[in-house]
Amino acid sequence: MNFVRTLSSALLASAAAATLLAAGCASAPPVAEKMVVPPMGTVTTFHRKSSGSLGNFDGQVVWTYAQSTFQGKPVIAFGAPQAGVALLDPATFGMLANLNAAGQPMFSFDPPMTYPWPLQVGKTATQKLTMTMYPSGTKVPMTIDYKVESWEEVTVPAGTFKAYRVNWINNFGEVETRWLNPMEGLATIKRHVERPASHPQGAGVLDAVLLSRVLPAK
Repeated sequence: MNFVRTLSSALLASAAAATLLAAGCASAPPVAEKMVVPPMGTVTTFHRKSSGSLGNFDGQVVWTYAQSTFQGKPVIAFGAPQAGVALLDPATFGMLANLNAAGQPMFSFDPPMTYPWPLQVGKTATQKLTMTMYPSGTKVPMTIDYKVESWEEVTVPAGTFKAYRVNWINNFGEVETRWLNPMEGLATIKRHVERPASHPQGAGVLDAVLLSRVLPAK
């Protein structure tokens, strides 16, 4: 009887351990090797509220993905009439340059400003680059310290998504937290940006949440 009782206890403990192990494996945060680029023509709409050096705005911003060129090379243009255009490197999805609403360059980055691929919860990384400011052409060293803080659910008007929460701060004191899901081509689901008064452009705050995403018709 003692043998049977001991065997039953061992089997139950083994089953419980297997269940816990399976649950742990199922919930393990994924590793994102790169950004899945959305189809060209994809339209994403955000509600943006910003102030100070990040612009006084409270309303919808409609961004569209399109093919373009920059300095003679193919790029992805992620543009909105209300906010200008971000030019992205097709290979890394890194930001090459920012254009204003009139299509004039404001900043460019060498190498492209990008996430610390692959993304994995707990990862920290530092990127060093040179930012060129237009129209002066002044070149400024830039350092960005990243941390992939978590893999979590985030709810916005467009729905509830699984997302990495990534936080970074640059050498100008600007801090950003962004929620994204690279595997689904969602470069931004939600973001919060703060600039201190010591920032070269002055203090500012920006919040944005995804309202909708519409893929092009096939």
